[in-house]
Amino acid sequence: MKLLPNTLAFRLTFWYTLVVIILITIAFNASYFLLSKALDHDMEQDLIEDIGEFRTLYQKAGLAGVKQEINRDLMKSGEEERIFFQLFNQQGERMYSSDLSYWAFLPDSRDWVKRVISSEQVIFQAMVMPEEEVEVKAAYGLIAPGLVLYFGESTEDTQELMELLSQVFIAMLLMAIPFASMVSWVVAGRSVKGIKEVSRIASAIEKGNLQRRVSVLSQGSEISQLVDTFNAMLDRIWLLISEMKEMTDNIAHDLRSPLARIRMISESVLSNENTPQVFKTAASDTIEECDRLLQIINSSLDVAEAEAGVLQAPKTQVNVSGLVQDACELFEIMAEQKDISLLCRLATDCYIQGEAQSLQRMLANLIDNAIKYTQAEGKVVVELSRDCQQIEISVSDTGIGIPEGDQARAFDRFFRCDQSRTLDGCGLGLSYSRAVAHSHGGDILLNSSEQGSQFTIQLPI
Repeated sequence: MKLLPNTLAFRLTFWYTLVVIILITIAFNASYFLLSKALDHDMEQDLIEDIGEFRTLYQKAGLAGVKQEINRDLMKSGEEERIFFQLFNQQGERMYSSDLSYWAFLPDSRDWVKRVISSEQVIFQAMVMPEEEVEVKAAYGLIAPGLVLYFGESTEDTQELMELLSQVFIAMLLMAIPFASMVSWVVAGRSVKGIKEVSRIASAIEKGNLQRRVSVLSQGSEISQLVDTFNAMLDRIWLLISEMKEMTDNIAHDLRSPLARIRMISESVLSNENTPQVFKTAASDTIEECDRLLQIINSSLDVAEAEAGVLQAPKTQVNVSGLVQDACELFEIMAEQKDISLLCRLATDCYIQGEAQSLQRMLANLIDNAIKYTQAEGKVVVELSRDCQQIEISVSDTGIGIPEGDQARAFDRFFRCDQSRTLDGCGLGLSYSRAVAHSHGGDILLNSSEQGSQFTIQLPI
């Protein structure tokens, strides 16, 4: 069974629609109840007025006039099954009645007559016709000393009106549900627009673009406060990262000079003929480690420079097809030494505006990593393709792959999947490569599994 969408907009739409339906239902029930009470009250008032009219008529025309008026009312209605009249004396004996063939269910009236005579008040009675289940409203009223009029009529017309009102409500509710859902969806969409914007910017930041900010949206104080807090948090994070990068770059820059001096001193010791062999060996090891540290420092500074978007050489038109072809030829010998098949599939005439040296170094880092982490008899494939908007360079291998938990950190500085550090490298190649791609307006995508990895460089034309 397919689950319903678990989005805030859908939940808001559902609850908005449900609230509208509940409010409409409550309003209808309240209106239905009030209308029913009003109609019942009006009918009681009509019965009281009729008793008053019969009382006046009795005073003017006597019992004969009352009987004549009853017959006139029966003839006017034409439906004896919907109205009845009875006259009782003070002993509860019936003196006159209309046709009661439809009213056999009427209760014994003696006690009611005595109550009316003793209280001299109008007493109302509600009954239901057994076969038709139609409610009947009746009344006992004193129209003369010792003379009680008992009459009533069915409320079929009122019940039909209320049933029609119920049907109209159901039809209106069925029409209101899709309309309320549509309006609720629009309102919910506007309500979560600010949250979606924050989520979109957060997604861009998660990919490494820490300079993005959420635009100010006038959607209420809650969303504005969220946006302000989110932007303030980003400013703080960016400041901390900038300070950390500046500190590491300064440390790297400051370390380069003393390391160069250590290397120079070691070279002088190594070149002196009077230096014992053991010291020469130590000096040689020192020079090797100095070179390694200088390489790390220079690579770290290159990454910082690329991330800042400050390339030493100006951007020119670069033949990417020739650049990829040269890189594949350069690494072909290295691949043959490891018994790895290096395949190169190129689209022709691919040009972009860029800095050729940094692009060449970016591609060399990816091919070098692919060969380094691929077993013998494996395969590395370099493909170049293009469309009307961008160029794609993919470097695929059949190597050890990158664990899923490490893929998010693959482009971080100094991070290496080879935790044992048995392979050469300092963990700055991918960081530099992505920084170069970003400085050219592009990006590098990673897709890795146990069967190997694929790095895809995307560069706009």
